[in-house]
Amino acid sequence: MHPRHWIRIAGPLILFGLVGTIGVVLLLNAAFQQQSHSEFQALAEANADYIRDSIEAKIQTGATVPSDAAGFLREAQIFQAEFRGGHLRQFVGVQTQFQNLETPDSRHEAVTVPINSKMALTLIRERVGLRDVLRQPISLGALTAFWALWFALTWAVVLPSLDAQRFGLLGSISASLAHEIRNPIASIRLHGQLLEEAEPVGAGLIVYEASKIEDLLNQWMFLARPEPPRKTEIVLTDLIAKTVRVLRPAAEHGNVQVDITASSCRRIRADMHRLGQVFHNIILNSIQAMPEGGTLFIAVSEQDIRFADTGPGFSPTALRHAARTLYSEKEGGMGLGLNVAKKIVRAHDGRLVIGNREEGGALVRVLL
Repeated sequence: MHPRHWIRIAGPLILFGLVGTIGVVLLLNAAFQQQSHSEFQALAEANADYIRDSIEAKIQTGATVPSDAAGFLREAQIFQAEFRGGHLRQFVGVQTQFQNLETPDSRHEAVTVPINSKMALTLIRERVGLRDVLRQPISLGALTAFWALWFALTWAVVLPSLDAQRFGLLGSISASLAHEIRNPIASIRLHGQLLEEAEPVGAGLIVYEASKIEDLLNQWMFLARPEPPRKTEIVLTDLIAKTVRVLRPAAEHGNVQVDITASSCRRIRADMHRLGQVFHNIILNSIQAMPEGGTLFIAVSEQDIRFADTGPGFSPTALRHAARTLYSEKEGGMGLGLNVAKKIVRAHDGRLVIGNREEGGALVRVLL
């Protein structure tokens, strides 16, 4: 991919990831700080209530309650000692003063709750830091969820963009070469057909090779500029038989037998040219997968069209990537055949299923 194209696509996505992460962290920090302060306020009020209850208990028992600030300060020291002694052991670690204090430094926060008109309770603690916020399970969960969403969004944007660039390249190449290639192909085929009476084998090979070049060009054009299918009523067995006849030289050269069976004379509405291209690609792949010879079984039913061969079958890697654009395990392969077939079948509201036979060999199913 061109660096400028990467910058146009990846730049906004990376920026979104960074800004989004910072935004999530700031929101989590604000929410946690607010919750922590509310809990700290509640803690101070609970301590103040405890002190008021203690004073009220002394009054009820007839004990002397100070009436001046100095007396309350002495009384506060007693409460402070009780506090540190463990009466409220769950709050250990919080500094406690029984007087109004100045605002602490930026590293600390204070909450002051009046006990009565002459005494107030002030709790002081270190502020909750960002590191403490990020250690919380809910923070880790929120960040993980955001990153998963960002990764899914990136995946959904980048992959189609890669395909779009590939197809754009294909379109440029196909458009520039199509006109220059078609005319020589037509001339080669015409001269080959004229020579068939005098030299059937050689002329047939010329016509076949010219057809291969034209077929490859058509596949490139389809990927570059796909068009909706032009549907007419066709008989599947007739179309398959015609495709087999075209590929017979390749099958005979590879000592491959083709066996066609049909449980019904099935008719469908489809683009004859495009669907013929699907069958052509699948049959040719099977022939090329059996260089030492073998058999290709083609079965037509109301449910699907099956292409099963006696070759080595698809490798696990090929099963994962067989229909991916420009992926091929064949030496010199371009990775167009199954990808084009899959797109054409999908355009007919069908599915292309790729797998292996239990007894060995590849199995390709066309469901229409």
